[in-house]
Amino acid sequence: MQLEMIPCPKCNNDFPLKRKELGYHVCVNCSTVEPVVGITTVEGSGDHTYNDLIIMEQSRARSIAQKEAELLGKKVHIELLDFDTDETAVSQSIKEHVSRILDDELDDEDEYEEKEGIEGIDY
Repeated sequence: MQLEMIPCPKCNNDFPLKRKELGYHVCVNCSTVEPVVGITTVEGSGDHTYNDLIIMEQSRARSIAQKEAELLGKKVHIELLDFDTDETAVSQSIKEHVSRILDDELDDEDEYEEKEGIEGIDY
């Protein structure tokens, strides 16, 4: 089955007509829609609890987390996964680094200082 393609009004590259039928007016590359995040919650009480999922834009989730941390007097920690990064390139650089250590090209004692125990605790 061949997708029917139409030109993007912004960049003039082709994109599927189905995308336009779903309410999008430009191609993915020209889109300004922000990625969304999913936040899991536990609702109810006692034996009647259930999990729920709230889906919202990253900026809104970040601002809610920052306000919550501010009100609680804590530091904000938000973990957002970036699916635009090339995971194979990251994995490859880690493999190359491990290979250099194993091949003794990199002196591991210089780079990784081994500490005995935990600072401030007597053994």
